[in-house]
Amino acid sequence: MSRTPTKKRDWRIRIERDGPSLHDGFQRVPGDIQILGTVWASYWPGGGKERTANAENAATAPAVFRIQYADLYADLGPGDRIRYPSRDDGALYDIKSCFELGRRDEIEIAAVRRARP
Repeated sequence: MSRTPTKKRDWRIRIERDGPSLHDGFQRVPGDIQILGTVWASYWPGGGKERTANAENAATAPAVFRIQYADLYADLGPGDRIRYPSRDDGALYDIKSCFELGRRDEIEIAAVRRARP
């Protein structure tokens, strides 16, 4: 695969991870969100789909993000997420798969956004 030109990385995304879970005395609860970083990325939206289940609408919107390789992001996986655009009110994308392109050139991230009805 060819390397994405830097000028094509024209969107800011924020990569987030849940912190370690805590015990509140009754149950385990998710820890605070850790922001791994804010990076420039290229963004390719995929075709979405809608379905109706239990009289409730649900939709998914897949996307592919490509970022420059950094050791900090080498262990990204399905437990992590992307906020796009990189604002507190940006949409959340759950990471589904992630792989390295070239020899530490880029990381391609396949993610799915759960759209609200």
